Parts: sequence; C-alpha cells; structure tokens
Amino acid sequence: MNEISIIPITGLPEIKKGDQLASMTLGAIDDSGNEIKENDIFVVTQKVISKSEGMERDLNEYKIEDLIKNETKQIIRKRGDLIIAQTKHGFICANAGIDKSNIEKNKALLLPEDPNKSAKKFRNQIESQSGKSVAVVISDTFGRAWRKGQVNFAIGSSGISPIKNYIGKFDSFNNELFATEIATIDEIASAAELVMEKSINIPIAIVRGFEYEKSNEDASLLIRDQQEDFFL
Repeated sequence: MNEISIIPITGLPEIKKGDQLASMTLGAIDDSGNEIKENDIFVVTQKVISKSEGMERDLNEYKIEDLIKNETKQIIRKRGDLIIAQTKHGFICANAGIDKSNIEKNKALLLPEDPNKSAKKFRNQIESQSGKSVAVVISDTFGRAWRKGQVNFAIGSSGISPIKNYIGKFDSFNNELFATEIATIDEIASAAELVMEKSINIPIAIVRGFEYEKSNEDASLLIRDQQEDFFL
C-alpha cells in the first residue's frame, strides 16, 4: 500500500459562468510551485462546476420551491421546509441538491446537468494541457440516513473505477466474500474534503498515491436501481 497525500489547490478566484476551470486550475498549480503527476486524482466540488456551467439562479426571479420542483424526480420525505428528494440524476438529498451557501445572497445554485459529463470534460482538458493521465471526481456534500453530520460523496467521475469489488475473493481467514463492494470514489471525495473546508475557499484538491483501476464507467454506477433499494 502506497502512502496517499491530499493536496489542496489554493489561489483560485471566485468562479463565474463561462470560466475555463481546467486552465485556471493548472495556472493555480503552477503559481503554487506544485506540479501534476501521473495518475493524480482531481476532486472538484460541485459548486465550482455548477458556477462555471451557469447553474446559478436569481431568487428575485425564481421561487426556491419551483426550482426544487423542477429538479425533483420524486419527493421521499418532507418535514417543515426540508425536502428530501430524488433528483433527476437519481441522487437522494436535501432540497434536490439546491444550495444557497458559498454563493451571493439571493442566489441559489443547482447541480450540474450531467456531473459525469462535466468530470470527463475537466479530465480531458487537464490531460490535454498537462500531458499527464489523471482521474476526476466531482463531489457534493450530502447528509446520511441514521447518522448525524454530512460527508462528501461523488456525484460525477471520469477515468477511475467507481467501485472496488471483492465479491468472490477471500479474506485473511479464507472466508469467501459475498457482498463487499467498496465505493472508492465516495471514499476519495470524503477524504479530500478534509483539506477543502467550506469556509476557506478551496474547491479543488489532488489525491495522490492511491492505486486505482482506470475505467470508462462513471459515478452513475453507484446509484441503486429502485427495485434493489430497501429504503424507497
């Protein structure tokens, strides 16, 4: 097992619609004296992806209730003003993933239209400009059933296998494993959040040293089919 490091990318300005996020990230890395290495994993927060893709909405023009309705596939639970909804992407989260933090007052930020497509675009641009092979995970903060506190989950990915499957393998006591599947990209997203605190404006980090399987599969692999989900 290699040593794993998590490197925060500092120096990025406030991201706006149309900004070339990959080029800006490479510039910030150069300015910091760091460099990209082969097989680095970029963890990018949903917020900067959504901002660059123009997913901001002015709450003087839109009602938050209408935005949630438009982004929702079905409502799972509702308590007071809090709505737990399944988004059109298939995610189950508060208020259909619409957020009003780390954004101008009276604005709301929607999730990217296609986080996996966004991850692939960011990865292609980084690879093209750097000449290095990398992977990309787009993260967002979700609550969890049965436990307090939020953690970062992967909502999009490119270039990395989302799941490490141990089914059919044997543990150290020679017991066959029948159900163990590790959500690798969720663990990477959660680990990266440790250097991407919400209040210090670090929206991108590099996870380095983790040995991963390259893959054309993406984060959609983590979403359970409804017939397999005991909780819907």
